[in-house]
Amino acid sequence: MNNTFNFNRFNKVVAYDWKRYLCNFGITLLVWISLPIMFWVTTLIFDFELPVEARESIIFALVAITLMLAPSRIYGKVNLSREGVGFAMMPATSLEKFFSMILYCSLVTPAATLVGSWLVDCLLTLLPFGDFKEFAMYEDLLKNISFGDFMMFVAAMATAAWAESSIFMFGNMVFKRRKAGKTFAWGLLIVFSLTMLMQLFHLLDAFGTWVVDTSAQLEMRFLPWLYSAFQLVIAIVFYVLTYRKIKTQKY
Repeated sequence: MNNTFNFNRFNKVVAYDWKRYLCNFGITLLVWISLPIMFWVTTLIFDFELPVEARESIIFALVAITLMLAPSRIYGKVNLSREGVGFAMMPATSLEKFFSMILYCSLVTPAATLVGSWLVDCLLTLLPFGDFKEFAMYEDLLKNISFGDFMMFVAAMATAAWAESSIFMFGNMVFKRRKAGKTFAWGLLIVFSLTMLMQLFHLLDAFGTWVVDTSAQLEMRFLPWLYSAFQLVIAIVFYVLTYRKIKTQKY
């Protein structure tokens, strides 16, 4: 049964996880989505205009933060000895539970954060007072951009979100406490260690030269797609590892 998939069971898991989502993460998500209000109030109090580029960066930063927090807030107890028994005993297969986890951590959360915080920013821009003068992302992404470039941007953002989400989903299944913090810390440690190792063997400069030469040989329009493909590979690897951990979890 662990490798089967049934839509009726899956729908029940999704409905159950939706209640879990609202209960464990709903308020937290609303707080992060509403954060542009704090920046708007700050510009109003200190009378300065926050550049639209900075507001766009804030929105994408909010997406990144909620992606880090979602797995541990929604599914933080599923690998614990006592609390995780309920998750293990659900009348659904590991595959169905895994896909529901992907749905809420990798799709619902980034979409809700991006759309919600952007709409809040737009509403603040419509107010006759305050220092939000331009609509975030309108000029850059919705007005003066070709369809191909827009799709390339969407692909890059989606694969980046999936890669980040998959890593923190795996960390949530591995660590018992302080899951998001430990996953972030271990990620930094691994990147730092690899960088130092490459520097030690004088590979960093060679790698940098290779990247520059390769970029010069390829048309610039291909590079974002290659970057998206690399992020997709990372996402697939950690999704597989997460599924294996769900399937083999011992209580």
